[in-house]
Amino acid sequence: MQLVRSFLGIALLCVGIAIGLGVGAALRPSAAATESPASAAQASVVWTCSMHPQIRMPKKGTCPICFMDLIPADDGGAAGESETAISLSPRAAALAHLESTVVERRALVRELHLVGKVAADETRVSYVSSYVPGRLDRLFVDFTGVLVRKGDHLAEMFSPELLVAQREYLVALDGVERTRSQSTNSPTALLVATSMYESAKRKLELWGVPTDEVARLEREKTLSDKLRIDSPREGWVTERLAFEGMYVEVGTRLFTVVDLRHVWATFEAYESDLPFLAVGQDLTFEAEAFPGRVMNAKIAYLDRVLNDETRTVRARVNVANEDLSLRPNMFVRGKVTAALSAAGSIVSRSLAGKYVCPMHQEIVADQPEKCGLCGMALVAAESLGLVSSQPSETQALAVPVTAVLLTGARGVVFVENAKDDARSYELREIELGPRAGDWYLVQSGLKEGERVATRGAVLIDSALQLRGKPSLMSAPPTPLDPPPVSRYKSDAAYHAAARSVVQAYFDLAGKLADDAEPAAISAAGKLQTAIEQMNPAGLGGADAGEFERLRAALLAAAKPPEKPDLKSLRDALPATTKLLREYLRTFGHTLGTPIVRTHCPMAFDNRGADWLAPDEIVRNPYFGAEMLSCGVAKAFIAADGKETE
Repeated sequence: MQLVRSFLGIALLCVGIAIGLGVGAALRPSAAATESPASAAQASVVWTCSMHPQIRMPKKGTCPICFMDLIPADDGGAAGESETAISLSPRAAALAHLESTVVERRALVRELHLVGKVAADETRVSYVSSYVPGRLDRLFVDFTGVLVRKGDHLAEMFSPELLVAQREYLVALDGVERTRSQSTNSPTALLVATSMYESAKRKLELWGVPTDEVARLEREKTLSDKLRIDSPREGWVTERLAFEGMYVEVGTRLFTVVDLRHVWATFEAYESDLPFLAVGQDLTFEAEAFPGRVMNAKIAYLDRVLNDETRTVRARVNVANEDLSLRPNMFVRGKVTAALSAAGSIVSRSLAGKYVCPMHQEIVADQPEKCGLCGMALVAAESLGLVSSQPSETQALAVPVTAVLLTGARGVVFVENAKDDARSYELREIELGPRAGDWYLVQSGLKEGERVATRGAVLIDSALQLRGKPSLMSAPPTPLDPPPVSRYKSDAAYHAAARSVVQAYFDLAGKLADDAEPAAISAAGKLQTAIEQMNPAGLGGADAGEFERLRAALLAAAKPPEKPDLKSLRDALPATTKLLREYLRTFGHTLGTPIVRTHCPMAFDNRGADWLAPDEIVRNPYFGAEMLSCGVAKAFIAADGKETE
C-alpha cells in the first residue's frame, strides 16, 4: 500500500512540472521578439578556418578539410573595397611596420660571379717531334720544368737516314762546284746541278737539321752521324717523353715547350648567365694564391657549344704573366658587371666601331687592317654579332627585391593607395625581368610613380588570406572563354561542304607531321579551296550570318603565304585550328566519331599549341619527326559541337 502511494506521488509531481513548463512557455516572449542587435550581428558572422581561409561558412562548426574549429572571419573591409585590396587604419599600418617606396626608373647593373682555372695559352704551346727515325743518344734536357730559349739544344740522335741525306747533299754540292769549274760548262748543266743541290739542302732542312749544322757540312764536307734537336721557341719544358737510348719513329713526340709569360684564364658560366656576357666585356679576377690582388682583363672568347655534363660554357680571358705568378690549373674567381637596358638585355657597346679578327677575337683595332697573329683581315665587330643594338632606353623600371613575393612563376606586389589617413593595398601580379642586385626589372604590371609595399608585404598577404580574398597562394581564377552559342542543325545541308573542310585540315596536319613540304603546300591550297566552297545551306537569319563570319575568318587564317614552306604553314596552323574549333563547337559536324583536340605543350618555345585530329593517335604537326609523339588528347568535340574533356 505504501508503495502505491509513492508511485502516485511521483506521478502527480511530474504532471505539475509539465503544466508549469507549459504555462511558462506560453507566457515567455518569442526569441525573435527579444533578439538584440548584437545577437543579430552574431547571426550574420561568416566563419572560416585559420588553416584554410578559403572556407566560408554561415554557421559555426568544423572545417570540412582539417576538422579544426571555425573562427569568425574578419570581413571589416572598407566600403567599395575591391576583391584584391585590403584597407588598413593608421594604427594597423603602424603596428605592421609597413613601408613603401616609389616605382621609378634607374640604371640597373647585374653582377656575375664566376669560377675558373688558369690554363696555358694554346697559341704558345709547341710539340717537339722527331722528323726522322733513329736512336736518342743524348738528352740535354732530361727533366721537366727547364727554361729553354729558341735554338737551345734539347737532344741528339743517331739516324742512318741522316747519313744518306748528308752524302746526297755533298754529292750535289760537288756536282755544282765541278760544273762551275769546267771551261766547257753549259747553262743547262749548271741549272740541273744547282737544282739537285737545292733539293738536297731542302731535304736536310725539312728533317730538322739545324742551319749551323748544314753550314758546317758545306764547309768541312765531313759527315756526322748525330742529329741535334733544338727548341723551336722560348718557354718551359712541361712534358718530357724522351729517354736516352730510346728508338723513335717519324712523328714521335719528344718534348712539350710552353711559353707561360702569357696565359689564359677560363671561367665557367651557367646557361642563365649567358644573356649577360659578351666578347670585349671587362672582367676582374683574383687567384686563390694571391687574395686581394685584383687583375683586369677582357673576355676574348665565349664557347659556342654548351658542356652537356656541367651545363656551362667557358668564358676566356688572355692575361699577361711576365712575373710568372699565374700557373696553369690555379683556381681563380672572376666578376663581370653587366649594364642592363630597359628591355632586360645587356648593353654591349665596348666594341662599337671597332674591327676584330674573326679567328682571334682578342685582336681589336680602330682601322680595317691585318691580324698580327694569323694575317686575316679584320672585320667590323657588328658583323660578328659582338655589338648589341643601342637600346632605346638605358634606365629600366624597377622595384626593390623586398617588395616582390614569389611563388613558382608568379610574382606579386602590393600597390599602396593613400587617401587622407587611411591606406589600402592592392594585390597585383607583375611580370619580372632579370634580377640586378637588390632590384627586379619590371616588364609589365606597374607604372612609374606608383608606390609598392617594401616591408610588411607578407602580413598584408596573410590578412588577405584570412578574409578569403585572392592572395599569393590563391590567385584569382583565370576566366575561361565562354562556349559559343550552339547553332547546330542536324541533317542540314551545310554539313556536306563543311565536312570537306575538316578532311582537308586533317590532311594538312598529317603532311606537316610527315615533314612533307610539297605535299603540305598542296594540302594548304586544297584547304583554302574547301573553305571557299562552304555555304550556309539550311541555315537562316543570324545563324547564316554567323556561318559567313566564321567562314571569312577561316579563309583569312588558312591563306598560304606567298612563299609557303613547312615553318610558315606550322606558324599559321594554331590560328586555323582555333577558328575551326570555334566553327565545330557552333555548328557541329557529321564525321560519325568525335573530333579530338590534342595539345602540344612544347610548341612555339613552350607556349603550347592545339591541333585537331580524327583520333587519339598523336602525330605532332608542329615538330614532325623531331618529336612526333609529343602531345596529349585534351578534349573531344561531338557531332552536335559539345566539347568534353
